[in-house]
Amino acid sequence: MSESSGGRVGAGGVSGGAEDRVDASYVLSSVMSRVVGSVPHARPGSREFSLGGVLWKMVLYALTYVAAFACGWYFLADSNQDWVRMRQGQVALLSIFSAFAVFELLGRYEDGKGRPGLWFVVLSLPFAPGFGVLFGSIGRNSGGVFRWVLVSVAVLVVVGVSVFPVVMRLVRNGFVSWAAMVVLCVVPSWMLAKATGSAGASLFWCCVVGIVGALWFVLDMWAIGKCASTHRDAAFEWLAAWALVFDLIMLIASLLGASKDDDDASR
Repeated sequence: MSESSGGRVGAGGVSGGAEDRVDASYVLSSVMSRVVGSVPHARPGSREFSLGGVLWKMVLYALTYVAAFACGWYFLADSNQDWVRMRQGQVALLSIFSAFAVFELLGRYEDGKGRPGLWFVVLSLPFAPGFGVLFGSIGRNSGGVFRWVLVSVAVLVVVGVSVFPVVMRLVRNGFVSWAAMVVLCVVPSWMLAKATGSAGASLFWCCVVGIVGALWFVLDMWAIGKCASTHRDAAFEWLAAWALVFDLIMLIASLLGASKDDDDASR
């Protein structure tokens, strides 16, 4: 596309693929690193990539995830019923399809063959509510540590995309802001666990979720800020918002294997 070739000129007039791309080698998040590497410069006169634009899109994805998590928690808890298992399978397939579609589109964006638009929004939205329903139903049906790692995912997603950016802006000291993010994630998860009598078993995992999740979020926000400061194409705000929510959900979900062992031992 002409916007990919003609638009690859930075504010200082420097052109060339390597110079124009945001350096993704320092981003430890696999998905966000691909996103950062795919965002071209904005065309003259067009809207540029901004942190504010990414934030409200992240909140949209996060709210759909948390709402679906609540639905799964309250309505799909009994996995012994056939219709519940069928619904869980359906939302899992929907989530996988959505993620596959986004990664296919991301490959096209990296090759300069398109920009995120209406179809991207339509195909990307099912991912968050799909995994929200699945995690909510599993969490309600499982006790101990396993349940509260899943609950911590919901806490981290909603806090991460709505509160963490404010903390990063207000607290200039990097270590202090990161520590505040950890507390903002751990405390709600810990209080939810304590209210149900499983707090003693899950405190460690609430802390792990808070520490690892906050660090991951900071790295992704650094990448988003890098795009916002180098006059990138605003159409890719949707892709960055989806990637951040994806990273938060998948990162914490990767802890489930270890937590399941502790959960079985605690029963």
